[in-house]
Amino acid sequence: MTAGQPLTASQVSRLVAPLEISSSNAKSHLTRLVAEGALERSGPVRSAKYAPSASQATVVDGIHARLRAETVEPELEEWDGGWLMLALNAPRNRTEREQLRTSLWFDGFRAVADSSDTYLRPAWPKVWAIARVRQYPGTCTYGGLLEPLGWAKLEAMYSLDDLDREARKLARWIQQRKAPVSNAGAFALRLDVGGRLTHLIAHDPRLPPVLWNNRMGLRELVRAYHEFEERVRPAAQRFIEESVKD
Repeated sequence: MTAGQPLTASQVSRLVAPLEISSSNAKSHLTRLVAEGALERSGPVRSAKYAPSASQATVVDGIHARLRAETVEPELEEWDGGWLMLALNAPRNRTEREQLRTSLWFDGFRAVADSSDTYLRPAWPKVWAIARVRQYPGTCTYGGLLEPLGWAKLEAMYSLDDLDREARKLARWIQQRKAPVSNAGAFALRLDVGGRLTHLIAHDPRLPPVLWNNRMGLRELVRAYHEFEERVRPAAQRFIEESVKD
């Protein structure tokens, strides 16, 4: 996704060279990612091109949505206190079942009890949350809870203190990164920072600001990341353009 276009194996090899990944290892990774369904391969074998699969693109879009959400004023959409409760019709196939549960977790749904197939999340942002729950097999209800979850239960579901602390720590680390002199170095550092950010931001359950209860770690992290991007993007982009030339 960094290049913004499908890439051949040779183009990928040139891009990952600053990471000290050999051409053979790069091709092995591509083969594995295709087998896992993260990438799609198209075209003739010798000149095949690789691009994120539809399922992976959904994850990428979700990451981008989280980054955008942390840069806007939280008052843009007020939470009405509604929750979505999904009684999942889990498939019998174990792999499919685990994939569904992973997707639900990424979308901020949490099981109401251990080994339960009933999931809960705030209906916020409302349009996005309802669109996402419609992607899952099962029965969903929308409304308010008879009794509030309480801060302790919310923390147990989402580990907000840990997430806030890790976000602040990563924000400080990113702020200390200096832009490398070379284009290749800038690209390598951009991948490193982007990978760390993506790993952490994927844990963001997209909760209404009121439920964060003044925890601002994620907002600090996204701000630090955008400032870093402004410093390294031009040089990194030049390396990308040089590497993907035919």
